[in-house]
Amino acid sequence: MSKVTKKPICKVILILITIVSLGTIGYTLIEGWSLFDSLYMTIITITTTGYKEVGELSKLGKVFSMIIMFLGIGVFFYTLNIIIPEIIERRREWWKNLLGNMEKHYIICGYGRTGMEVSKRLPKELTVIIDDDLNKVVAARETGLVAIHGDVTEEESLEMAGIRRAKALIACTDKDASNAFAIIIAKDLNPNIFTVAILRSPTGESKLRRAGVDVLFSPYEDMAKRVYMAIMNPNLMDLLEIASKKGTFFLRKLRLANSGFSGRSIEELDLRRKTGCFIIAIERNEELLFPDPKTILQDGDILYIMGKEEGLCRLELSMPSL
Repeated sequence: MSKVTKKPICKVILILITIVSLGTIGYTLIEGWSLFDSLYMTIITITTTGYKEVGELSKLGKVFSMIIMFLGIGVFFYTLNIIIPEIIERRREWWKNLLGNMEKHYIICGYGRTGMEVSKRLPKELTVIIDDDLNKVVAARETGLVAIHGDVTEEESLEMAGIRRAKALIACTDKDASNAFAIIIAKDLNPNIFTVAILRSPTGESKLRRAGVDVLFSPYEDMAKRVYMAIMNPNLMDLLEIASKKGTFFLRKLRLANSGFSGRSIEELDLRRKTGCFIIAIERNEELLFPDPKTILQDGDILYIMGKEEGLCRLELSMPSL
């Protein structure tokens, strides 16, 4: 709170306390009520609550009540008029400072059913919600999430969410056009951000593809794939489910291009010992290979590497020297 703002607030609060004190003393002297009853009468008078009086007022008591009304009501509402905007501003500054310290976090656009389920699987301290429905924003905050009331298609909302420092954006509003706009703005402000979108209608796929989305999920198509996998390869399905729930192992896709991996065998790289990661498959010339330790890696290979997050990070940092 600035000194300029603090001074008038202190003045009006002091005036309000003075009026309440005078009212309490006045009713006690005029009507002979207890201090508590007199305080109660003063409060319901200046707040225009309209409850029944503590007792029958004398003529002098009625005159005194009118004076308290004229003085107290104006000061009371003037105090609220000053304090409430200041509270809102301080709350806004608190959110701004909190968001300003976030980096490599996840931004979820839309807190519907999908957004809610996604947020449950991400670290709360690294998750930011943006939604234009205030009720959903309040619901998100009640679960301990940082939530912003705003339009995901506006640059200001994404800037407030720290889009330039974010790791990923998940666009799951109920409109494909809004998701596409959010991704376009996100990619413009942060070219390195990883984007995911939930397709809401078949006609929206082209919009999201043109927007440059990295991963696009179609509820119907992806559900069909999961059903097929559950029938044809249930063991693999179980493995993926366990890895997803535990959140300890991750699968990283890595394309080789002028890296220290090319021309060397998997055995020679010794990734398992150095990073705890291992190559489970190689995509080469549109074929999927399951390598052995003697397999020689080539430029253009797409490696599917599994490991813990810290191991995968060490792997990426050590690539030039491997």
